[in-house]
Formats: sequence, C-alpha cells, structure tokens
Amino acid sequence: MIEEGVKTIDAIKFSVFSPNEIRKYSVAEISAPETYDEDGMPVTGGLMDSRLGTLEPGQKCATCGNTSARCPGHFGHIELAEPVLHIAFVEDIRKILVSTCRYCGRLLLPQEEIDAYHAKLAEKKPSAPTLAEEITKEILAKTKKVKVCPHCNKPQYEIEFTKPTTFHEITEWGGATRLLPAAIRERLERVPDDDLRLLGYDPSSTRPEWFVLQVLPVPPVCVRPSITLESGIRSEDDLTHKLVDILRVNQRVKESKESGTPPLIVQDLVDLLQYQVTTYFDNEVSGIPQAHHRSGRPLKTLSQRLKGKEGRFRGSLSGKRVDFSSRTVISPDANLDICEVGVPYEVAKKLTIPEKVAPWNIEFLKQLVLNGPEKHPGANYVTRPDGVKIRLDYASDRSALAESLGPGYIVERHLMDGDIVLFNRQPSLHRMSIMAHFVKVLPYRTFRLNPAVCPPYNADFDGDEMNLHVPQSEEARAEALMLMRVQDQIISPRYGGPIIGAIRDYLTAAYLLTHDSTRLTKEEFTNLALAGGYVGPLPEPIEKTPEPLYSGKQLFSLFLPKDFNYVM
Repeated sequence: MIEEGVKTIDAIKFSVFSPNEIRKYSVAEISAPETYDEDGMPVTGGLMDSRLGTLEPGQKCATCGNTSARCPGHFGHIELAEPVLHIAFVEDIRKILVSTCRYCGRLLLPQEEIDAYHAKLAEKKPSAPTLAEEITKEILAKTKKVKVCPHCNKPQYEIEFTKPTTFHEITEWGGATRLLPAAIRERLERVPDDDLRLLGYDPSSTRPEWFVLQVLPVPPVCVRPSITLESGIRSEDDLTHKLVDILRVNQRVKESKESGTPPLIVQDLVDLLQYQVTTYFDNEVSGIPQAHHRSGRPLKTLSQRLKGKEGRFRGSLSGKRVDFSSRTVISPDANLDICEVGVPYEVAKKLTIPEKVAPWNIEFLKQLVLNGPEKHPGANYVTRPDGVKIRLDYASDRSALAESLGPGYIVERHLMDGDIVLFNRQPSLHRMSIMAHFVKVLPYRTFRLNPAVCPPYNADFDGDEMNLHVPQSEEARAEALMLMRVQDQIISPRYGGPIIGAIRDYLTAAYLLTHDSTRLTKEEFTNLALAGGYVGPLPEPIEKTPEPLYSGKQLFSLFLPKDFNYVM
C-alpha cells in the first residue's frame, strides 16, 4: 500500500490577474457579439464558442474533448479597444494616485521616512497583525498635504475623484483636467515595488496597473448557460447579455478610432464602454443607472450573484438543500423521553439509513427487503457489491433478491425506533438549536417532542415546524451520539445554568402532587409509582383509617436517590 503524504493548507492568497495571465488562461479571443448563427450553431469567436465549453449533453468541448458532464469550462478574453477602470479597485487607484508623484511615481515622503517605515515592516511581529494597515493609514495622511515631490522636486496637483469612475487633476490655476484610464495606467506603472509594499500591496503577485483593464476575461459557457424555452426560443443568461453589450460598444470604439472620428465622440463611446464594464462587474453601483433587460428587469451581474441572502455564499453554500431531511409541524408528547422524537410512519418510510449486510444482521435485513417500501419497517433500495442500485418499488421478485443478500450488499432501510437523528428549529441561534434525538416511530402526521425540550429550541406548539436530518455514515452517527445528544446539552454555555428543566405542566403537577392536602388511595399510589418505573417496597400509608391513604410527598420521595441529602 502506497502511503500518501497529507498536505495541510498553510494559507490562501488572493491576487490580481495581469493582462498576460488573462490571455494565457484564455482559449479563444471573443470578438463577435453574435452568439448563434441561422442554423442554431455557436458562432466561432462569439460568446457561445465551442472552445469555451459545452452545454448540450451529447456535444464535445472543442478544447478538452470532454462532454458537458466532464468539461470544467474554459475562459476566453476580449481585447478592449481602450483601457477601462475596474470598479472594485477604484478606491485603491485613488489612494495610489493621491500618495505618489505624478512624474516619478515615488511616494511623496522623504527617503529617510520611507526607510524608517521599511525597517518597521521588516520587524513585524505576529503580535501586531494590523501594523501594515496602520503604516498605510499614516502614509496616506502625510502624503495628502505634500505639494512638491521630495524626490524630483516637481509640483503635485490635487486629485479629485467623482464616483463611480471619474478622476480629475486640479491644476494650480484652478482648471480641472480629466485623467483618462490610459494616463492613470501610465502613472501606476511608474510606482516602484518597494513603495507599493508600504501601501499594503504585494508587487510579486499584484501590480496596481492591473487595476486598469486592457483585457476582459470571458467566463466559460457553464457559468452562464442559455436555456431553450418551450416555444423553441433561446434565452440567454444576464452575463451573456452584458458581454454582448460590451462587445458591441468595444467594436464601435475600435471603428471610430480607426475612421478618425472627432475625439469628443470617441470619448463618449469610451465612457459608454466604461459603463458597460462597470455594470458587468456590479449592477448596483451608486451614481450610475442600472443596466436593464428588455423586459425592464435589472440585470443580475457578477456582484449580484455573490451578494446577499440569495447569493452564492449565503444562498448556495451556507444554506443549501440537502437529502435525507424532512420537515413538518411539531406537537407535544409528555410520554416521550427528552432525548426522543416522535416521527410519523409516512416520514419513517421515506427516510432511509444504509446498513451493510453482515452475518449477524442478514436475517433481519432479508425480512426488511421482503417488507419492501410500503410496509414499515421495510427497505427502499438495495445496492449490490458491483455498485448497481435496485429500487424495491420496481423489483419483480423481492424474495429472490432477499435470498441473494450477502456480505458486501447495502440495504437502505426505513427509519426505525432507536435510530439517531438531528432535530433542528430555525432560526438556529445557538448550538442547542440542533440536537441529536432517538427516533420513536408513531402514528399521525406531526413530529412529537417532550415539552421540556422546548426552551433550547425556543419552540411552541402554535404551528411551529421543525427539520429532521438523518446522518448517513457511521462516523456521522457516532459524532451526533457523542457530541449532540440532548442530555449533553442541558447546561447552557450562555449562563452555565440548565436550559432544560421542569416547566409549565410539570411544575403545576409537581406542586399539586406534593401539596399538604393531597391524599392518594393505595390503587392510585401504586399505579403512579409503576408509571414512574419504581420497583421496590411501598412505604407505610400516612393515614390508616377509614382506608389506607398516602400523601403525594411520599410518592415524590420514592423517586429521589437513596443517598440524596438536601437541607433548606
């Protein structure tokens, strides 16, 4: 057996792609704004180019030769006719322009101060994690006031930033000159690596001139799939719509530059290109109108895919839909233990647990296979050792299948009494909002739980619904059993006191039972003692005539531990 070395991730580093890297990653230059030709085939050099990946199940990708199931998708690129600013880095661009010289690109600080900051950074200790940020803040505050560069003695002009993407230089006689992205890029290119380190950038992986886009990456087709409607019309994704707009404007800019159109008109087109690229990255930038679909709906572009409740992080990663879960209304059942949950038969027949066939459970599992999916306890699927999964709904001869069971088979059996499950009520505000319970399969259509377990879930029975999840692996079940059982969660970490205890009916009943005037006949006393699970001798009745009567306190005392000693 070959031993595999375990790799541990030391760190994750984010950096910015250079134009050359974008071109290297790209498999095709995209220049045609058309997506499909008259025959419904992807246009070469268009946004649905077959080199970017494939969507149709039978088709093969022109780059890697795989079908849609195996092809990861490949990036393309658009060569922009004029550089444009990346909206996410506009604030970084402003910082660098304000703090560096417009001629030589050096930080607007004397060399001694720069050296002192470098020495400070070199001595950075783990105990000062925010040192780099503090140095950057200090430098920005100092360079704001500098009017002459200490390195080349040239005068500096004030930079005025108008949101979202416009920069002006205020000259000494009060005029404002527009700084175009090409000029901004030139200025950023002049900034030396050492000065960038003081501003909090790592020049080995990120140069500031890359914040000005010359090449735009085009995401693979699988990121923006087109769907065919029932009418046969193709409907494109919002990102594809946006990229079509960018390509159209880019083409117009190219043509107008080549045909010698007046600079003012070219500049208007470049501003339109800047708008299209900005809304492609983020369609909710303040200060500019949103890009809309033909229907009038705002387009959902890259930033909107990630942001907010429905976005990629909260919607698809932190909260996703899962298998082997169920949800229904809860109702109380004081006869259940605090660590049990009543599960309806209908739910128990749908949720399954994979059980491996072994010599000591083979007869039991054979019977479950014979019972099938309709009769509880039964089974829904059988997986053979060769990986073939048989659904018992459609199995013609269950008895033959049951007889063929042997070690290596896996039977997906119904949920049964004693299985461990995770029970959860949303909102999950603390760790006791999801705990491990043991199943008790019961009739009717609601989950039942002991009313004493309501406080940790903050549940009541006025229509609350709860979720039940079935751990599938032995490890998951062991983890639930060791870490999440209700009994292990009685003490709340919030205040160190019990969060599960006698509430409502229990308190009232205990008060009434132990009241001085409560008297029980021998029959009542013995029935209640038996219901409580008491085994042992009965105490002497407190009243002997006219008939033997016991006090409620005597019944209560039966259940106290023998060595219990408590003095008020």
